[in-house]
Amino acid sequence: MYDHTELFCLIDDFCIRFKPIYLNSLKEAGVIQRCRNAFLELSELIFLATWFHLSHFKTFKHFIAFVGFYHRNDFKAFPSYQRINALVAQHATAIIAFFEALLTKPKSDHIYFVDSTPLTVCKNTRINRHRTFRATAGRGKSSTGWFYGFKLHLIVNRACEIVSALVTAGNVADVTALFPLFQRHPVQGKLFGDRGYISKFYKELLSVRECDLITRTRANMSQPSFSEEDEHYMCQHNLIETVNSQLKDDLGIEHSRHRSWRGFIAHVYASLIAYQCVTIKAQVKPFGQA
Repeated sequence: MYDHTELFCLIDDFCIRFKPIYLNSLKEAGVIQRCRNAFLELSELIFLATWFHLSHFKTFKHFIAFVGFYHRNDFKAFPSYQRINALVAQHATAIIAFFEALLTKPKSDHIYFVDSTPLTVCKNTRINRHRTFRATAGRGKSSTGWFYGFKLHLIVNRACEIVSALVTAGNVADVTALFPLFQRHPVQGKLFGDRGYISKFYKELLSVRECDLITRTRANMSQPSFSEEDEHYMCQHNLIETVNSQLKDDLGIEHSRHRSWRGFIAHVYASLIAYQCVTIKAQVKPFGQA
């Protein structure tokens, strides 16, 4: 895991180049009229949003109280929790941009795994009363049952480093989100998925782009013959579930206290940034060493 100083230096180096472009785009879009000096720099906001997920605090409010009590002197100014929370949501786009800069660059002739995990925003009994994400969330079904919320789609490499990520509504099928996920950061080589990615159309579409989609088949379908190497990596596909568990259990990517779409997106991508900074990850055993 990055220490706090190394993490902030990494974010600050990114913001030195990114901030002028980002502020100019906000002015051109009419979001802001002028660039005023803020109490917290953009790099400090991204740092706080990421550090929260590495701190093992359960709520952002208690984390900000901790930082304000023990580390207030490390900031030139430290606003209230409400203001910091609003600023983090306001600059969700910058958090996404930093995550994209941290992504592991795809390389040819490699092994990749694709999967999705649900991000529940409320219990099923409260769906009719839920208002925050009524226009964006959807009902979906995972291996553990029905849920209401969103899906996080991931492509990871053999080192379980995130190569591409995409957030969709919960009612979007995995195979439907596969090509948009692939287009964000195309990979070349072999892409292993579960039965939710069975599609002759997408298999042919990816093969044109030098990516071989490999999945198991259903019981009523003819069984393909896998090579020993493909069978080895197919058996290790479930390691991507370890990535999902680490995001949910250790980094707190999923909770039901969101009050806005921008706050939700900022929270999700800050969690993904924290995961990229974690040094202890699952490892897929290379073929011949199992």
